[in-house]
Amino acid sequence: MASALLVSTFGVSAQQILDSTPIAQQTDAVSGINFTASAQAGFVGGNSNHMLVGSFTTPLWSAFGTQVDLAIGQYRDDYTSAAGGLHIFWRDPSVGMFGIYGDYGYINPEHSGRVGFEGSIYNGRYTLDFLAGARFGQHVYTKAFDEIDFSYYFTDNFRGSIGHRGTSRGNVANVNFEVASPNYTGWSLYGDAEVGEDDYTAAHIGLRFAFGSGSDASLIERDRQSSVKIRIPRGIADDTQCGVLPNAKPKTWWRARMWLLCASKDELAAEGAVIKVK
Repeated sequence: MASALLVSTFGVSAQQILDSTPIAQQTDAVSGINFTASAQAGFVGGNSNHMLVGSFTTPLWSAFGTQVDLAIGQYRDDYTSAAGGLHIFWRDPSVGMFGIYGDYGYINPEHSGRVGFEGSIYNGRYTLDFLAGARFGQHVYTKAFDEIDFSYYFTDNFRGSIGHRGTSRGNVANVNFEVASPNYTGWSLYGDAEVGEDDYTAAHIGLRFAFGSGSDASLIERDRQSSVKIRIPRGIADDTQCGVLPNAKPKTWWRARMWLLCASKDELAAEGAVIKVK
């Protein structure tokens, strides 16, 4: 309605205001409405974590899109794990992507969130993905974090990556892969492994099914024209090691009284916290 009014009154559309490139030359940020559904098994922070993960991606305007990610699962045998994430982004499939991102992770009763800026740079078969921002929560220090991945597509349907994660446990190195069905059925196999400071380890392997407008695309096309990188449940790593503080930190304007701290062993020791075994 608003776009039609702009066209009738001024001869321009909202799409042209948001992107000054002639419409005929604009490349869509998202190929259309896309969904993915995944089932993965593995461990995080030394304990088992199995999850179902889904995402929904849709265009906003030609050069803009949004994606919602949701996950639910089981941490160890007796805890629920869950996470949700939101991406709002600009993307040119021939150049890269840039946007804002937020997520929230939960291992009952612990929970924390992350907000920041994410982006991708595309160069042939190479992709550089990055996310930088701040993590926050009731029982974590508010600090900067990052995720960086350098990927290479050995074929249109096989991607391998190496990367870095900044978590409440410290610096973490990551390797991951994804292999898609060569006959464009939407199926792919993916996995990752992590090791880092504070004796932190994690690994997952899973099956993903893409449906919607990206289901008949190759993996490289799907990654650059359909969905964007699903970053959950990485955030729950911040909640995998917590200790009871000897003296609770007082209530502030943004959080309740803090009697637990989720952090590295060194930070917990500095606070005199006794690690709570999950």
